[in-house]
Amino acid sequence: PSDLIQNTESMRCIRVDQPSEFDDHIALAVGQSDAVFVLFFGRETEETNKSWCPDCVIADPLIRKAISTVDNSIILEIPVDRSTDTSSPALVFRQRND
Repeated sequence: PSDLIQNTESMRCIRVDQPSEFDDHIALAVGQSDAVFVLFFGRETEETNKSWCPDCVIADPLIRKAISTVDNSIILEIPVDRSTDTSSPALVFRQRND
C-alpha cells in the first residue's frame, strides 16, 4: 500500500507502523472526520514491495476506490507482518477494553 497511497481532496491515508501509536492516530482522525476507516493489510515484502497477502493485493485498490467516494474520509493503514498470528487473542489490536 505505500505505493498505492492516494491522498485526494476527499480522502487521506495515514500509515500507522507502530501499534503503540494506533490509539493516538484514531483519536486524531476521529477529531478530523466522521468517516474514518481502518485498513489492516499484509505488510509489503522487501523483494516485491507488494503485500505478502495475495487477497490484500487484489482488494486494496478496490477498497481505496470505494472509500475515495466518501467526502473527507481518512484511511488508517495498519500493516501486519506475515509472522503475526492474527487469530491470537494476544494480538495487540485485540487487547482492548473498549
